[in-house]
Amino acid sequence: MPEADQSPLSIRLKIAPANLVRAQRWGDYFFARSLQDALSARGHTVEIDARDTWQADTTPGGVDLVLRGFGGFQPIAGRTSMLWIISHPGNVRGEEMLEYDHVFTASGRGQRALRRLLGRGRVSQLLQATDPEIMRPYEVESDGSMLFVGVNRRGGRPSLDMAQRCGYDVKLWGKGWVEHERFAPFLQGQFLPNGTLGQHYSGAGVVLNDHWRDMRANGLVSNRVFDVLACGAPLLSDKVAGLPAALEPWVYTFKDEASFREGAEAALAEGPERRAERRAFAETVRQEHSFAARAVTIENWARAVQARG
Repeated sequence: MPEADQSPLSIRLKIAPANLVRAQRWGDYFFARSLQDALSARGHTVEIDARDTWQADTTPGGVDLVLRGFGGFQPIAGRTSMLWIISHPGNVRGEEMLEYDHVFTASGRGQRALRRLLGRGRVSQLLQATDPEIMRPYEVESDGSMLFVGVNRRGGRPSLDMAQRCGYDVKLWGKGWVEHERFAPFLQGQFLPNGTLGQHYSGAGVVLNDHWRDMRANGLVSNRVFDVLACGAPLLSDKVAGLPAALEPWVYTFKDEASFREGAEAALAEGPERRAERRAFAETVRQEHSFAARAVTIENWARAVQARG
């Protein structure tokens, strides 16, 4: 293989919202912003393209990295095309993946099948990530609350549903809940600025998390798992296949009402010693699962693809 060129890369991050104005309240946008910062810190030129500018830059030699939620991007001839499956894995078809030079999957499952489909060297695991500039243990005292941050979406929110069924009060933030019969009484507000999320996580007694059904089934771990652990806060999540073994001791999981109650009570009962241990582990998460760490992997694969022509 020829030696890879070490000059700065020109990278376009492709996200699913219709335009950057509408993107401001999509999680994918903030994910892309943090990745942009991490790649830029390595000397690369990085731009974010919403759907309306996906095909605006066709300059040969550049790198297009698609943050795959909802699909539709058509790789551009002459540019390195990379796909990072960070959500909705059930919607990604083999025919689509075959069009890319390299595929990253945030799932811990199914890689053997993907290698058979795409060939060795064209697929690799790349877990989601956290931004340590935002997600860190803040010096705030826990208020003992159960916190949920998320929109009302089709398919429901299993963790919020379980909390209500089990009789817990929840501090709820997110769009789509104002007129919800069961959950409107929990609502604190419709939007939390991304830069303040870490403070809210750090101050909660326990943070709730859940996954889209196809993410659960395919072992694709939500970035909220990394965010909350990076803040040193207890996390109660639906059970997802593929949770990294190093994270398992720090995540309470549920699959029914009994396990939800058990996890919630254990999380809310954590004392200062366990919280201190969480804060220590948070530094490991902030280093090993940071966007800076992911940026190194992305750069290395982009250069390898370009080197092999």
